[in-house]
Amino acid sequence: MAIDTDNSIAALVVDLADMSCFEAVVYDLTEEGCWIASDKVDLLKEEVGLRIAGFNKLIRGTVVAYGDQEAQLSFQFKREEPGEKREEIRRPVWITAVICGKTHPITMKCRVVDASKSGCRLEGDALERLPNEIEISIPGLDLPINGTIVWRRQGQAGVRLQWPFEPEPEPKTEQLLKALEEETRAKPKRGPKKKISAFGS
Repeated sequence: MAIDTDNSIAALVVDLADMSCFEAVVYDLTEEGCWIASDKVDLLKEEVGLRIAGFNKLIRGTVVAYGDQEAQLSFQFKREEPGEKREEIRRPVWITAVICGKTHPITMKCRVVDASKSGCRLEGDALERLPNEIEISIPGLDLPINGTIVWRRQGQAGVRLQWPFEPEPEPKTEQLLKALEEETRAKPKRGPKKKISAFGS
């Protein structure tokens, strides 16, 4: 599928399962979802956060289809029934992160050694100095992730994550589509594309 670069916008994609982050191109954006293109989409698990330029929150999406270096995201979510609890898979990761206290001036580097959609485990020296309410900065994502330390022992800490998502209803696609239109208008118009044949003509 060829991407219409006049109707695309740059974004960061965060895989909520393992906290990995990469740049992608977003296109065919609607209220129901969009397509993203990157050579890393085949690494995505299921749920992602989309950080579109000009927005200070993530948009939650679910991968519903894969193509050749493309993935289709849906913004529609089935609400869990009361009492329904799904088991989350913890994935081993190795991410160097910067941890800051939300209300204390302490900052330190440590490692995220496993992650799931709602939590992670930190390893590092002097984790006992951190307050319970923290912010986690991971490479590639320019938004801190709020977290609450729920346990600590022997140089490790368990953290419950609060991802910085757009508030309900998700997403605010009217704003996104307007931003996309404005960016499209700001792009210089190009002349007709020259077709190149595999036969050299």
